[in-house]
Amino acid sequence: MSSTVIHSGRVFLVMVATIVLPAFRKILPAEDTGTPGAVHNLNRMRRTQTLYELLTAAGLVYVAYDFSHGAFVTTSALAAVAYAAVALGLTLLILRKHPGIAHGVVWGIAVSTVAGQLNEHMNHLLIRTVPDWLVIAGIAPLNEEVLKFLGVVFICTCVIRPRHWADYVFVGVAVGMGFSVTENAIYYANMTLENLDSDLKGTLLGLLARFIANPLMHSFFTAIAAYGLSRRQPVRWLLIAMAVHFTANFGPSISTAFDDALWPIFPTFLILICLWVTTIVSIVKLRKILPAEDTGANPQFVGSKA
Repeated sequence: MSSTVIHSGRVFLVMVATIVLPAFRKILPAEDTGTPGAVHNLNRMRRTQTLYELLTAAGLVYVAYDFSHGAFVTTSALAAVAYAAVALGLTLLILRKHPGIAHGVVWGIAVSTVAGQLNEHMNHLLIRTVPDWLVIAGIAPLNEEVLKFLGVVFICTCVIRPRHWADYVFVGVAVGMGFSVTENAIYYANMTLENLDSDLKGTLLGLLARFIANPLMHSFFTAIAAYGLSRRQPVRWLLIAMAVHFTANFGPSISTAFDDALWPIFPTFLILICLWVTTIVSIVKLRKILPAEDTGANPQFVGSKA
């Protein structure tokens, strides 16, 4: 019981930060400090940045603590490290021209375990009164998308000065990728431990399952919410991201609820195919749109000169 209270307290602090964060203020240029109002806003921005850094550090410490006390075998650990190296390496390489990417990846890693704990505790609270399939499908989109979106708000408010809507979107992609890396590492460990025939077989099955389930899903969800932030419509697009996430979880959730039935397989694969198609189409269109909308103004880190 005490452990549940402690974990819930940590999550509550993060959720409170979402409410009190001055999320949508206009960031003043760093050199504009000649008026009392500018100085006040700059100090407030620095306090926000300190809050962001403290939350990130606390999240990383908690992730390290959780992994150090988790059960895993050498095979799954090596698979997780290899996957993380490839996924994060490609993310940093492909998006290297956009600032805030490394910050996004780190935030995604930092909040992943907190989101998992919150999902677990909410599941225990609701499972007796809400249908299983709805709990499984609905809890994660609420908690995870809010925590990931909080990172986008922090980074685009007090770390970089976005000059284009794509700068917000790419930060969202980075946050989602960092989140996926940690989530998949846990999944590999569980799949390996559950396979009694072979550690290697369990790990390979985990890799295959997560690939089929689209490793870019979390990046896609967070990018949707980040786009809304760039358009000053954060609530609407955050709800859309949650709805898409709920749809992605719907297939596996009904498969769990109707374990002996065959029919849930069909909506599950239909949803997966639609998500893959949507993700690929979004990437292609983004690559076509960006050159046409390139204004020549590069985004900068807060603190650098415009």
